[in-house]
Amino acid sequence: MSSPAISDDDNSFEQSRRSTRLQGSKKPESIAISSDEDSDKTIEYDGVVISSDEDEDLPNVQLPSKIDEQKDKIIKNLFPASGKAAKSKNGAKFTSNGSNVPPSGSGSVSYDPPKPQTLPGHLKMIGGVPVHFPVPPYGAQIALMSKVIEGINKGVNCLLESPTGSGKTLALLCGALAWQQHEKNRIGNFQAQQLVSQHPELVELKGAAEGVASPASVDLTHFAFQKEKFGEKSIYDKPACSGAGDGPAPTTKRAEPHDGTDDTSEPGLVSIHKRRKVEDDVTPSLTPLQLTPEKQNISSPVKAETPKNIRVPTIYYGARTHKQIQQVVKEFSRTAYCGEATMTILSSREYSCIRPFDRSLYASKNDMCKECVSKRKPKHDEPRPQQEASNCKYYENRARLTAQDLPPAFDLEELVAVGRERNACPFYAARAMAAGANIVFCPYNYLIDPSIRSSLQIELQDEIVILDEAHNIEDICRDAATFLFSRDQIFAALQELEKLAEYRYANEDIQPDVACLIQALRNWNDWFANQAPLILSKPVNGGEAVHTWDVKHFVDTLNNHNIGIKQYGEFRGSAESFCRKLRDEPAALYGVAQATGNVVEAIGIVLSYLFREDGKQMDDFKPALIRGVETSPGSAPDAQGWRSTQYERSVQKETLSLRLMCMSPAVVFSQLSPCRTVLLASGTLTPRHSLASELGAAFPLQVSPGHVIAADRVWIGTLTTCPNGKPLECKSAAMNQVETQDALGQCVLWSCQVAPHGVLCFLPSYMLLNKLQRRWQETGLWRKLNDAKNVFMESRNVKDHNDIMEEYYATVGTPKGALLFAVYRGKVSEGMDFKDHQARAVITVGIPYPNTFDMMVREKMQYNDRHTRDKQLLSSSEWLRVQAYRALNQAVGRCVRHRRDWGAVLLVDARFTQRYYTEHLSQWVNNFLGNNHNTFEELVNSDNGLERFMQTMTMKEKEEDAL
Repeated sequence: MSSPAISDDDNSFEQSRRSTRLQGSKKPESIAISSDEDSDKTIEYDGVVISSDEDEDLPNVQLPSKIDEQKDKIIKNLFPASGKAAKSKNGAKFTSNGSNVPPSGSGSVSYDPPKPQTLPGHLKMIGGVPVHFPVPPYGAQIALMSKVIEGINKGVNCLLESPTGSGKTLALLCGALAWQQHEKNRIGNFQAQQLVSQHPELVELKGAAEGVASPASVDLTHFAFQKEKFGEKSIYDKPACSGAGDGPAPTTKRAEPHDGTDDTSEPGLVSIHKRRKVEDDVTPSLTPLQLTPEKQNISSPVKAETPKNIRVPTIYYGARTHKQIQQVVKEFSRTAYCGEATMTILSSREYSCIRPFDRSLYASKNDMCKECVSKRKPKHDEPRPQQEASNCKYYENRARLTAQDLPPAFDLEELVAVGRERNACPFYAARAMAAGANIVFCPYNYLIDPSIRSSLQIELQDEIVILDEAHNIEDICRDAATFLFSRDQIFAALQELEKLAEYRYANEDIQPDVACLIQALRNWNDWFANQAPLILSKPVNGGEAVHTWDVKHFVDTLNNHNIGIKQYGEFRGSAESFCRKLRDEPAALYGVAQATGNVVEAIGIVLSYLFREDGKQMDDFKPALIRGVETSPGSAPDAQGWRSTQYERSVQKETLSLRLMCMSPAVVFSQLSPCRTVLLASGTLTPRHSLASELGAAFPLQVSPGHVIAADRVWIGTLTTCPNGKPLECKSAAMNQVETQDALGQCVLWSCQVAPHGVLCFLPSYMLLNKLQRRWQETGLWRKLNDAKNVFMESRNVKDHNDIMEEYYATVGTPKGALLFAVYRGKVSEGMDFKDHQARAVITVGIPYPNTFDMMVREKMQYNDRHTRDKQLLSSSEWLRVQAYRALNQAVGRCVRHRRDWGAVLLVDARFTQRYYTEHLSQWVNNFLGNNHNTFEELVNSDNGLERFMQTMTMKEKEEDAL
């Protein structure tokens, strides 16, 4: 019987999470995967070397040094020095240790739960941590979870590559959550040991061991004492005068002794009763334990309750988009830890604000929110000033929305829906829930971008960060430290601040800060005016003229205009005070828009990157002055924001902007160093060797398991020639030739004729896509494509793209099927789900090298060549190749989405016959490709070609559906 299908992108689980319950007596399978070289117990598991550490002895533990003689004797009886933990009557093991909780994996504390927790699913012991998995895991998932647990234990970073459809997301969640729960239990057990070492009499109490090891605060006075024999002399023995033996307790109710206090209490009040005497005839098993120093002969009473807090690292799980987060939450709901581990979702106001948005009053939802949540000061004529409140009822009701009001696993849509029901703000409620959540889901730019992280008050010290779909992590980090602001923005902010300065008494507390900012902005305006001549003679390409500086010369120009390093300290303090005031009390800064705060904040961040640590990272930036031409309608908006409906000729407006480009992603990624561990995961991290040098971080643990799909369910091959037999190389120059365009059209048409349902075709650029469409319309091939499939083209516009995808999904399941043309690095290639019949064939055209005419790409290549030796960076040509194959591998990953899926990948380019052009393909792609290189004639007529594969799998699919 085949294993149930596991996917991190779809609903392909064939077994319910709740269908199997583990028996408490069932011994968990031990799969402790280790990379340690001294492991002497190893076996092979699906190609992964695993070792078992289940039978390891518990370590010897040293007792605290300063313990009185009597207590030392008692504790030694409880905890023998044989190396094994002493076992109490209830089965809980304790070992003695010092006062501080040791780090995980140190070996100084052994945790053995008194009673194994019964959770649904399959239990695997991986690296000493029990992991509950909802279905039998694949070997690839076990390998992934082992690295996750090892990385968290050791506090090191990991690169985790796992092909799409291998259950990557589920493995990441179960591995991290299992470690978190195990750590919580370990710390709870250690605290129990500390308490028992101070009060050894707790060992005799039934349930005390479990209680003091519980993560929650437990009142110890509610534990009942149960004695097996009453013959021994003890203060708990049944009094001899009662004449009762060891029989059952009497069921008649006894009159309580009265000590003069009133034991008839009102509801909700505490009644004070006299302490019971030893001679009172009370059933021992029903009497709450009363420990007193006199009767127990100890120096101090037992602590009232266990420690209140067990602090374990929070898991921050970041994905690219909210759509991907929705898929991750769906996977989280299938785990055994859903409900045990609390969660929340962080999002922007654009997604989670439920207040009606008036575009005529606010430029964005951010502006509306920041103004509406400002405190409303009480009126002077109010007889009793009310507490300050905001102007947003949803913000005021944010406490109504808590984790208890939501299901154990909820996505953003559910969060917003419950917020609407309760008239409570989902944005602020989710932020409040993050303080106590075990796992926090968010777009990963929230964790990477310093300004977003600061505004959301995310502290990552010693936390666990998982960045899924992290193949673009380098670009994301560089973009987070790249800034652009224009002279027009400077001038607009300056006007607002100068008007604000006229109200001296209204904002007396920040007038010095406003004055400092005004002077700085005036200097910036002068700087732009003085630098403008540098760009007048520059050629205009793509609507822009660009002048770049060496960064040191750029800083010299700033110093010459009194906006350099000497003035930075004063400007930074004033900018922080002003932005804080604008954030907390925007109504007090009348007439100042949020855009002004954004400009001030952006300038402050730009200068901080240049000047912090005495300019250590200055060389990691490239400044550029840009003169651009903007085309806009001739009619301007009136006071209400309306534009004229009459047609007027468009006008051109020149803009002058400063762009500070970050060349090194390590500038931003280094700020994640306080994390306990950072786990970078994706289906396409290959090639991985550049990530460590580019991100400036070590990744000691790496894994890239094979695909879980069977070899007969995937066909991967190349097309190397045109129909006339000439080599088919899809370089940019060759793609301008009509012969290459026509050959490519014949290939796509034939593929659509033999492949059922959905076909995806990826091209290097939108410009090439439009060029091919025009050519094929001229030759009539476009009409033939429409006869074979319903043809769709990816759009750059988000709204149009969503509409196109809805139509594609609606028609792809029809007998005719659909063809979708898309672009590398576009919306279709980045994480969209095309399962089963939605993509039976994927055609990739060429190798998508970045555009070397792009200023950012050109400057990055030069930067890498300068620092190849001192920063161990890739050369410019190798860096360019790495970027190309990451995009190519990502597009290829759209093909098969789970184990029972099937499909074909056709790599169109003659260059793939050379090893140099295939070595950076994903490992699983190379394994399936082999030497399957085809001419056009071989592709069409081969018995083992694409057409025969499609026919075989179509018949097999019908047979599988019939079963």
